[in-house]
Amino acid sequence: MKINAKIRIMLYSLLLWAGHSITTGCSNRSERLEAVLKYSGNNREELEKVLEHYSHTPEDSLKLKAAIFLIENMPGHYTYSGPFLDKYYARLDTVKDTPYHEKKLLQTIPFDRQEYRSKLQIREDVKYIRAEFLIHQIDLAFRQWETLPWMEGVDFEMFKEYILPYRVDNETLDNWRDSIAYFLSDLYYYQEYCEDCRYSVTGMQNKFHAYINNLKSKIPETAFKDFKLDCIPLSKLTLFTYRIIGIPAVIDYTPHFANRNGRHHWITGIDPNLNNYEVFQANLYRMAKIYRRTFSHNPTPTPHRDEYIPPFFLNPFHKDVTSAYMPTTDISVPIPRNVKIEHAYLAVFNDLTWKPIACSKVSGRQAYFPDMGRDIVYLPVYYKEEEMLPLAPPFIVSAEGSISRPELSGSKTEKLKLKRKYPGSSTQHYWFERLKKARIEASNEADFNRLDTIYKFRTKPTGEYRYITVDSTLKRRYWRFIIPGSWVGYLADLRFYDREGHEIQGQTMHIDSLRAQALFDDSPLTYSAIYSWIGLDFGRPVGISRIRYLPRNDANGIYPGNEYELLYYRFPEGWTSLGIKSPEGYEIEYDQVPSGGLYWLRNLTCGQEERIFTWENGEARFW
Repeated sequence: MKINAKIRIMLYSLLLWAGHSITTGCSNRSERLEAVLKYSGNNREELEKVLEHYSHTPEDSLKLKAAIFLIENMPGHYTYSGPFLDKYYARLDTVKDTPYHEKKLLQTIPFDRQEYRSKLQIREDVKYIRAEFLIHQIDLAFRQWETLPWMEGVDFEMFKEYILPYRVDNETLDNWRDSIAYFLSDLYYYQEYCEDCRYSVTGMQNKFHAYINNLKSKIPETAFKDFKLDCIPLSKLTLFTYRIIGIPAVIDYTPHFANRNGRHHWITGIDPNLNNYEVFQANLYRMAKIYRRTFSHNPTPTPHRDEYIPPFFLNPFHKDVTSAYMPTTDISVPIPRNVKIEHAYLAVFNDLTWKPIACSKVSGRQAYFPDMGRDIVYLPVYYKEEEMLPLAPPFIVSAEGSISRPELSGSKTEKLKLKRKYPGSSTQHYWFERLKKARIEASNEADFNRLDTIYKFRTKPTGEYRYITVDSTLKRRYWRFIIPGSWVGYLADLRFYDREGHEIQGQTMHIDSLRAQALFDDSPLTYSAIYSWIGLDFGRPVGISRIRYLPRNDANGIYPGNEYELLYYRFPEGWTSLGIKSPEGYEIEYDQVPSGGLYWLRNLTCGQEERIFTWENGEARFW
């Protein structure tokens, strides 16, 4: 079966979901189970063996229910196969010192490469899984549930979803759960000597984040050497670890941040003693929706005739868990009379476009969206064929849950003076903090035994180009930027100008010249890490009139020579331009801007990080 059959599998799984779990005559089996067994084709005998195996004694009644759970939810789960994978796996088997949970992650790397994935076939679990494998997995999962002390309080429903599943991703099916030996010594220690772990899922989870032993060097394929262990593979690696150990856990994720570019995946330990969860990024970046990757099928929207529904919402293996993480607000959107649709969506702004994050079945000219994240701008949208169109003007859900709309004034305008196109971050503040209390010194002696202190940083700088005025009558040969104590400072730019305002260049001192090159290029993104200090030898005593510096930053400020375009949102037309400008300095002004709206400043020269904003109290409030 070719890879594009994935959609067909998912659509079939939706049909299975529609079947009610009722008994059918003397077989005492649900319609859903019978449908799956029928769909399994020639593999039905293997699945029947599993059901038969657990049908003999009352003691196996829960295992029988577990087997039925796995079989009923099996459609849509699959692995990849093909000659390329066979060769890749053979090479992977030769890599030494690779724990099995790492090997399982390494198996999945080709799946995320479209150029390789398109050459692969899929093998549906329901049509290929063996009875012996499934029985072994069920027995081992029950042994974990029944014997591990931190499982106390984990009920059968939790067990089915967070311990029992025999796969994490689309990896090859094998007895990976048997690779417990790698963790035994740590498990014994934490279980015997750590009271906060012995009977606590959270306690055990905190001891086993993920084991990463130079993973990148173990990839046996040159084409994959650019692999990045970001949040998605890291969450898979951690889940393999937890399933081997016997820690109930699951991957939760947000597909699109609501006030930043990008997305995030993470691991959540399922602790029966906790009613909600926390994730570090949820306190920094806004999340409109948080979904959970499940093994079981969840309801999905049913397309009406030829209606287009984005593939994300047709995936039955994710579940909305937003309200378990944060306060939420329920939202109703009225449907205009002239719009005939079956489903509506709420979209958030991410990666320079609106992206749908929630789907609703239209009922009575209303679309109802429960449990939406707060402190976020939403745009109601719908689809005409595959084109996404605005359904209503954008609106804001405040941090307290109230709803308001950025409304353009019919006649009132104002001046916008902008210094950035993207909000700052805590990481940036850390970079700036590193320069607090830094100094600039000058001397005519290379060892700086006798020196003049030119400037002291008494406050934390910002991520903009700054100029320091210097008494140009003071002539010194050696000049340096010094970081106090044992700190490391991060600089993106350092320039010196003579009395006439011309830049003068010297030879770097006390730092590898290769690392120092970033200080003198034209990119605000490149930077040098300064350990103790960096100096310049101008070859002779010189008078300096100004020193320019730029801390390490995200290059989302305003820069001379770049072209910028300011837009505002007008419903239903969409984004409307207020013109293109190229500033001479490090801020940009727009006059006669319609007030009260939602705006977007674009850098047409470079960069991808841009956010929408409102104008509040004389400055940009980014969303």
